Amino acid sequence: MKNFEEICCGVVKQPKFIKNVTIGFILGLIPIINFFAFGYLVKMGKQSAKNASLSLPDWPCAKGNSKNVLIENFSLGMIAFFEFILIPCLLCFALFGLAGLETFGICIGLFISAPAFAYATASDTLKIPWNAFVILTDFAKVYKWVIAHYKKLLIPSALFLCFQIVISFVIPHTLMGAPIFLGLLFMVPYVKQIA
Repeated sequence: MKNFEEICCGVVKQPKFIKNVTIGFILGLIPIINFFAFGYLVKMGKQSAKNASLSLPDWPCAKGNSKNVLIENFSLGMIAFFEFILIPCLLCFALFGLAGLETFGICIGLFISAPAFAYATASDTLKIPWNAFVILTDFAKVYKWVIAHYKKLLIPSALFLCFQIVISFVIPHTLMGAPIFLGLLFMVPYVKQIA
């Protein structure tokens, strides 16, 4: 099993890495449009679930795909973001906000949501059509897995969180989709290896 550093090097050495990351980063800077970037990560996780080797997929718009593919990519990105990034961050924000530690709550939310997002994509949990009742079974399945593998996820989650904190000093919080995309780009293949 490769360690997190080896996985990161493998991602960076992928063909068209600069092009794919640049597109994702730019899309991640634009609120609402950033769901396309998260959809790319879901596609990457689904692709890695089918293939044993790591490879970055092409962007849907780069291959002249139909509107249905673009809509599915956007929808999956939105579902993944809300279910595994936003909801945990809001819950932790509310929980720690009672003690006046709102920022700490958001940090804890990001710390636990990164591997959850990565596992949900790598295990092919996210599907369309999606309904409100699925969220409970998804949460239970995904967070049970995260808790079972917490020792292997501590360092990547801590690095993800540190990356988000450092970038937040440069980029306004409203544009945080871009650094979240970058961090998850490395988290998804690492978690796939464990799953």
